[in-house]
Order: sequence, then C-alpha cells, then structure tokens
Amino acid sequence: MKIVSFLDKHLEEVLLAILLSVMTLMIFMQIVFRVFGWPLSWTEELGRYMFIWMIYLGAASAIRKRKHISVELLDLFLKDSGKFVLNIISNVIFMIFAGILTYYSIPVVLRVAAQLSPAVRLSMAIPYSSVLVGSALMLIRLIQDTIARFRERKEAVGSHD
Repeated sequence: MKIVSFLDKHLEEVLLAILLSVMTLMIFMQIVFRVFGWPLSWTEELGRYMFIWMIYLGAASAIRKRKHISVELLDLFLKDSGKFVLNIISNVIFMIFAGILTYYSIPVVLRVAAQLSPAVRLSMAIPYSSVLVGSALMLIRLIQDTIARFRERKEAVGSHD
C-alpha cells in the first residue's frame, strides 16, 4: 500500500528524474564522442524521444501540483464560490481535451507500432505512446484534482457551520 501511495504522489517526478538523468548523460556522451571524431547518432534520437516523454509527464505533474499556466484575471474578481466553480469548469474542459487526446492516440500508437526509428531501430509506438500515457495520466490527475477540490470545498463549508 505504501508503494501505491508513493507512486500516486511521485510517479511523474521519479520518471522525469530518471529520463532527465539518462538524457543528460547521453547528450554528454554524444559531445565527448563527437570531440574525438566518433559521433553517436543513437544518442540524439533517444534524447529526442526522452524529451517528448518528459513533456507529457511534466504536464501531468503540473496538474498534480496545480502549477499549470492560467489566467488569474477572473480569480481577482470572484469570491471563493465563484473560484471553485471556475476551477471545476476549467478541469472539466481539460478532462474532455485529455480524454479526446487519449482516445485518439490509441489508434495512432497501434498504427506506428510496426515502424522502426532510423538509428536505434526502436518501435515508433514507444515515442508515440508518450501522448497516450501522458494524456491518460493528465486525465487521472484532473479527476483526482476535481475530487480534491470538492472535498476541500466541503471541509471549508463544514468548518463555517
């Protein structure tokens, strides 16, 4: 149970740290090998795919931490109940987008599964699945955030009684 709780809280961060570390090491290797006249083409390709994965995992992590870019102009003029409604509407719109992205990325991943990347000969389903996994994680995190907002609202209303 502790592992599930840890993964729920830190899955994206752990994966991002691993990807960033490996990508940095590979880019460093490419620079060193290029200086000695032995360029490594596979490091650039894998680094690119890792960066794509980092983008989608980072988006899910930002949702988890409520750190996505937002226009706070309306927040300045709304009371707490209005902010709550605005946040729920925003989450629902984002959930629809993430759901559509998840749904339509499945056939794309299946379609490119037989294609191989040029340098590493890796199935293209792996880089393309970053969209599928990332948008599914975003959807899960949005659902969690919406539930948390309702609980926070209930506790705030309950404490005023």
